[in-house]
Amino acid sequence: MTAPTRSLDPASTLLDEEPGAPDDLAPGTLAGEFLVEAARSHGGFAVVYLATQIGTGRPVALKVLRRRLAASTRILERFQQEAAALRGLAHPHIVASVGVGDLPDGRPYIAMEWIEGRTLKQELRARGAFSAAEALAVLEEVGGALSAAHAVGIVHRDVKAQNVMAIPRDGWFTTRLVDFGIAKLLEPERLGRGPIFTQSSVLGTPGSMAPEQIAGRPVDARTDVYALGLLLYELLTGQPAFHADNIVELEELQLFAPPPRAGDLVTVPRAFDAAIARCLEKSPDARYPGVAELLADLRAALLAARDEARVCPAAALHVAVQIEGEEELDEAAFDDAEAVLAAARRAVAGAGLVTLVDGGGVLVGATTLPGDPEGSRAARARLVGAARALDATLASRPRPSPAVQVALVLHAAPATVTGPDGRERVAGGELLRLNEWTAGHPRRGLVITRAVRAGVDEG
Repeated sequence: MTAPTRSLDPASTLLDEEPGAPDDLAPGTLAGEFLVEAARSHGGFAVVYLATQIGTGRPVALKVLRRRLAASTRILERFQQEAAALRGLAHPHIVASVGVGDLPDGRPYIAMEWIEGRTLKQELRARGAFSAAEALAVLEEVGGALSAAHAVGIVHRDVKAQNVMAIPRDGWFTTRLVDFGIAKLLEPERLGRGPIFTQSSVLGTPGSMAPEQIAGRPVDARTDVYALGLLLYELLTGQPAFHADNIVELEELQLFAPPPRAGDLVTVPRAFDAAIARCLEKSPDARYPGVAELLADLRAALLAARDEARVCPAAALHVAVQIEGEEELDEAAFDDAEAVLAAARRAVAGAGLVTLVDGGGVLVGATTLPGDPEGSRAARARLVGAARALDATLASRPRPSPAVQVALVLHAAPATVTGPDGRERVAGGELLRLNEWTAGHPRRGLVITRAVRAGVDEG
């Protein structure tokens, strides 16, 4: 079934422009009480500058509507609506409004707090998939921001990892929800604005749009709940909930595909999968009525999992398969990559490892280790043998493609596990911080870390 034809917003069809575009503000330009320093990002809708507030020296992000769009009443009202939305919100996890105004040529601007950090998307790529506890910590902040917006009749409509800033703090980070440019004012009069969008306006990012957005139906707080479900899945697995080659296919998945299970790729409390599924219901009526109810279920699920959790030594084998090459690749490369992963799956199962990740060219299998030194040494020696055997098997595979690179890393570290002895499930801990122990190694071949080799007679 084909998704409905989208009524594109004019600004969404504009291509990004390069720095130095004709309507860029030169360094030293005065915009009200703000002194422009440099352009930092260029979008089809606006340019964002780093500026300084005169008198306080405070750095601000100055968002200025593009000159050619200022004549459009509809786009101008959209920009003014964003300003109204930010003025009506005061929350520690929402970007703060500093001021608004107009340039001498009539273009409006919004001054917001300047945020040093990277996006949540970039943070996720750097850290790897989050544990259930880490993902909930992020959702507590982003969800709190959305609850504050919903309380004054604002639906964000574009909640995604790219629209959350991650600000470093004590080895972790705190967040700010940004980009209210397409926010829907459910009760515009509460913020002193008249209605701007019809309920059938199709605005948002296909990968994070709820079915009712794609279909042009009315939106409400449950639309943001849907996006939170997508965000939770991405935080837990490191990948989007739905994949497609083009926008139409992606929208069809959002409209008709069943919700994916994070538990099929990573170890998470089962109630987390149930919460994601409820968030991703196609009908808003079947979803959580608001963010608070979602967070309550996630907190309860994590508490229940913690009651059963314990820390014990464990080990994991990480297999990464990459296809490289600048020229168009033939089917042989993809067939070879799949053959490598199939052999790795057999080896992981044969070594008694439980699969934690299987997707995106990455396979991770893990197991707990005995607590006594002798038993641990013997178990690690068996894993070393299994990893070497797999490496030898892959090295001697028939017709290997030169475009396929295979890297194996065997590592041991403490892990948080749940379940009875003999049927433990790795649920978190140091072992699942994959990026910390898989980075910095050669892109092909086998690496056995010191944590595994310690005390093992390698012969």
